[in-house]
Amino acid sequence: MDLGLTEKVALVTGASAGIGYAIAQKLAAEGCQLIICGRNSERLEQAARELVSSQAIITICADVQKANDSQKLVQEALKQFGQIDILVNNSDGAKFSTASLENLSDEDWATVFEGKLMGYIRMTNLVLPNMKNQKWGRIINIIGTSGKEPSSRLVKSGVANAALINFTKNVATQVAKSNVLVTSINPGIIDTPRHREYLEVFAQQEGRTVDSIIEGTNNTIPLGRRGLSMEVANLVAFLASECASYITGVTIPVDGGLSISAF
Repeated sequence: MDLGLTEKVALVTGASAGIGYAIAQKLAAEGCQLIICGRNSERLEQAARELVSSQAIITICADVQKANDSQKLVQEALKQFGQIDILVNNSDGAKFSTASLENLSDEDWATVFEGKLMGYIRMTNLVLPNMKNQKWGRIINIIGTSGKEPSSRLVKSGVANAALINFTKNVATQVAKSNVLVTSINPGIIDTPRHREYLEVFAQQEGRTVDSIIEGTNNTIPLGRRGLSMEVANLVAFLASECASYITGVTIPVDGGLSISAF
């Protein structure tokens, strides 16, 4: 299927590894011109070398959880391509923490709100003028299932993710008449380098093996396995395309059916 993305300009944050890299890979395969960003310049350049595309790919080292970096990123993207058609907000979010609710400080909460939540909000605000002016745009927020189903291990990010789901709906309503479509995706348990880091922490804390934890979590998923980054990326490409021209304001889970019983 031709998704009609050839020569569209896509900006993907957190694109040096995991889900972000898979999204960049899929959009490149669909013919998008890419701006990929990440915080680690070496990993970002390595990712760019591994991407196969007939279109232009530029890398910009930036931390989108910082206001100045976000502004410079969008300015440079517009300088290079003159437009941004697609924004994929993809962030690691809050660091893993086992702290209970009563043990979280004001600083802990401020960190997650200033990080992933404000990072997505800033990037959205920065690209919207261009998208509204050209009467075409796609903003896709990669969020997470903890925004709908609370997790004791992800208290901070769960609250931020819930706010982002609400933000997605609000922005979608406000910019729909400009043909700017705003959607979000809730990945479930996806096999990424970051997820494997979590597994190692869990295993150490619980005195178990990583394999036993994987087996246990797989048993909670109707499809019986962890997801792949490309399975999230496939949905991103669809939502970015004209095939999804009547879809906005929704949050779609990619979780192997995990949300069937949870929600």
